[in-house]
Amino acid sequence: MSKKLMILGAGTYQVDLIKKSKELGHETIVVSPGDYPGMKYADKVLDVNILDHEAVYEAARKENVDGIISDQTDMAVYSIAYACEKLGLTGNGTEVASLFIDKHLMRVRCQELGLPTIPSEQVSSLDEALEILKRIGLPAIIKPVDSAGSKGVSRIDSETDLIACYEEASGFSANGKVIVEKFIIGREFEVDSIALGSEVRTLMYADLNEFKIPNVFASMTRLYPSVANQETVDRLLAYDKTMLEGFGLVQGLTHSEYIMDETDGEIYLIETALRGGGTYISSHIAELQTHINTSQFLIEMALGELDGIPAFETARCHSGYVAFYLPPGKIVSTDGVAEVMHLPFVAKTTMETLTIGDITKEFHDKRNRHAVILSASSREELNERIEQVKSLLKIRIETSEGLKGPIWE
Repeated sequence: MSKKLMILGAGTYQVDLIKKSKELGHETIVVSPGDYPGMKYADKVLDVNILDHEAVYEAARKENVDGIISDQTDMAVYSIAYACEKLGLTGNGTEVASLFIDKHLMRVRCQELGLPTIPSEQVSSLDEALEILKRIGLPAIIKPVDSAGSKGVSRIDSETDLIACYEEASGFSANGKVIVEKFIIGREFEVDSIALGSEVRTLMYADLNEFKIPNVFASMTRLYPSVANQETVDRLLAYDKTMLEGFGLVQGLTHSEYIMDETDGEIYLIETALRGGGTYISSHIAELQTHINTSQFLIEMALGELDGIPAFETARCHSGYVAFYLPPGKIVSTDGVAEVMHLPFVAKTTMETLTIGDITKEFHDKRNRHAVILSASSREELNERIEQVKSLLKIRIETSEGLKGPIWE
């Protein structure tokens, strides 16, 4: 039976969700200002800021929708919870949503659950931050309390660094607050989970490798499944399950990142999100790994059509993405892009819109990355295919320092 579904966001990462809703025969209302690719697939588009939870609620009430969802964006999480709570629709409440948005609340709840937690404190002024830095010690990290995409995040190696970075961090925070915490060095992981009716199960888990660019906290590769030893994987998944159940998660997809301290092997949460992973982790990598179409799951979940979590496999293959940045300048060649996009083991890329003459921007966080999603039968083969992709891509950028290619690490 056709129902009325509201989807918040119409960007690249919401397109599959919007198209699947239409494919399933539902009246699809997209909420988003601006001009985004998902809008052309919707039955109706509402020019409403998805961060404005009151406006989203009013729009959903007037449209008398049967469900509200989004995916691969943090911006919609609170508004969905708020509107669903007020309208009596299936979903997570605002208290739960806040734990996934506010990094300070996130840390506090993990401590309450008895989980190893990175030493961290919330501050609302530079003077407070400098005082906290003395207690936490160096190196440290500063980040907005409620931002996403690594915006405003910086490593701190001195008081001078903190003074220089504080304003940027607070500027990316909706309430102006930031957290200062100990900087942990070690191996990084990702865990993606699925929940329905308060039952939580692990979907997949990965090894993360970060770019070596200073203060660009973004992964150059995410490789699934992790090849860590079983004891480490067991601890990692147990932490994730305890955390999500302790947060009161009712339903949805979650995307969490962890680090294992190289000094003592302790596992800590970096942060968790009440959504599927971006960069097509939710829409493409999850299906490669588990055979679950997460878009269909989210739609049926939001409309109350599921009795339980759908059956799925884990670690069906080896898959993941390799990412790169383009140096600031003008694109003069896109050689190899079409060839990579048509490789039989490549499931998706973010390179479709790269055009000769385009101006590339400075990068400071996860934005402006390009990625290639691919699969293989083993980690060895996956690494070989990543190297093949790198060798084929001959994108050239005219920069102030001459011609340059993609930045892979």
